[in-house]
Amino acid sequence: MSFIGKDNLVSVIVPLYNAQDSIVLSLRSVLEQTYTNWEVVIVNDGSTDDSKQIVENFINSQNDEIRSRFSLFDQPNAGPSRTRNRAIDLAKGTYIAFLDSDDVWIPSKLQEQLDLALQYPEVSIIAGAFYHEVEENVPYFEKITFDQLLFKNYFATPMVFIKKEYLLEMDHFFDDNKRYGEDYDLWLRLLQKRDAIFINKILGKNAFGKANFGQSGLSAHLFAMQKGEISTYKDLYHAKALGFGKLVKVLLFSYLKFFRRLCLVYLKRK
Repeated sequence: MSFIGKDNLVSVIVPLYNAQDSIVLSLRSVLEQTYTNWEVVIVNDGSTDDSKQIVENFINSQNDEIRSRFSLFDQPNAGPSRTRNRAIDLAKGTYIAFLDSDDVWIPSKLQEQLDLALQYPEVSIIAGAFYHEVEENVPYFEKITFDQLLFKNYFATPMVFIKKEYLLEMDHFFDDNKRYGEDYDLWLRLLQKRDAIFINKILGKNAFGKANFGQSGLSAHLFAMQKGEISTYKDLYHAKALGFGKLVKVLLFSYLKFFRRLCLVYLKRK
């Protein structure tokens, strides 16, 4: 593996918090990428387990050239939004790719996203399917508009690939006042300016096969997640990005989706 240079450098953003059992799997999935011009920016968010030491050992086990691509920063616990925001500020790449410390990518992920980014430079987010199955007989990718994103969040954060320039156009990155839904909030703000692309292919998954909701972790906090989504819609309304009629529609649809999720969780636990 050889380092190409600054052209089309992809900065992989990894917030690290108590992920001693999975972080090496995540980092290995970056090493296995067919696209090789990347750096990894890891921000340790005050982990209380052995995550930091494990990452240091992993980095030190690489050759000099690979080791030079990894940057590890430390901070007191501040939450995922501030952690990602700091990593974005530190990133040197033209493009940003988010990777959580318990998720893994398929080897072609970065190459497939970069190819589309170069082909369609006017789009903001380029993302792919995460974990769940993809329908058969669908196009390789589709354009996603702001209006579509209002009714369905297509983008799991570890699947998002975006030009850093477009993030810098925002007043802020991830809203650190939001505990839930801060990613959806950012995606919606980005799509007010530019459309996105969704690749109908699974580009990554949780390292341990955890489902999107209904199990332990963030996904168990359905009520808090719903509250965050509603807050995001109201913020858009107050910012005049949504009219009152559309606000009512998205709120009703959001509550219907929420009720469906609750039913699915209940059925899984029976």
